[in-house]
Amino acid sequence: MTTLNPALVATESTTRVAEREGSREREAVWFIAGLVVFFVVPWLGTDVGDLNHDLYYLVYITATVLFLGRYVQAIGIDVAKLVRRRWQSSVLLGLAATAFVVVNVVRNDATDRPTGAYLVFKVVWRGLAYGIADALILSVFPCLIAYGLLQHDLSTVARKARYVGLATVLIWTITAAYHLGYDQYRNREIIAPEIGNTVISVPMIATLNPVGAVMAHAAMHVTANIHAYETEVFLPPGTSAP
Repeated sequence: MTTLNPALVATESTTRVAEREGSREREAVWFIAGLVVFFVVPWLGTDVGDLNHDLYYLVYITATVLFLGRYVQAIGIDVAKLVRRRWQSSVLLGLAATAFVVVNVVRNDATDRPTGAYLVFKVVWRGLAYGIADALILSVFPCLIAYGLLQHDLSTVARKARYVGLATVLIWTITAAYHLGYDQYRNREIIAPEIGNTVISVPMIATLNPVGAVMAHAAMHVTANIHAYETEVFLPPGTSAP
């Protein structure tokens, strides 16, 4: 019979606890960094720099790619495994979220918009690309943080409930920080993106698969470019059709 060394067992247990605490701290630091970066980018790009909106989107999308790329690398996230996880459920929930946000956009009055090739460019750049970047930062990132803070363990109903609550609070927090970077949302208008992004985030919260949330967010911005190009609600920063 092999006798376990109590001192060795205690040391290993202490090491595991330290590793768990360290991983939680790392996730928390990344989330705080995300709050800062994605408040500063719109604030500097719009309030301070007053960039052309297409140039601003280039800055924002680049910041999103670089930040999330570094986060994925630092945490060791398997992106391929992530997008395969319960993807059918994510798509179905994404379709429901898409229907909600598209109807919400078209309920608003239509505005003037560009035509021809420039409209196609806007749909791809200001709609699809910007929508994907928004979904990654405002829905996918906070859910991954919540999952990491819970040590990737959703094995019980209680832990799943904790994940849903934590993910929702983190989504609300980063959505507020990001939108407060734009002057147009520093009032009651911030309520609309908080509600909209909560609905958009449901597929990611429910499945931990980003596909549905990305699909819904991109659909909202694409629809806004086609239907309500001059809106100050769905497409920050506000602009006017040329």
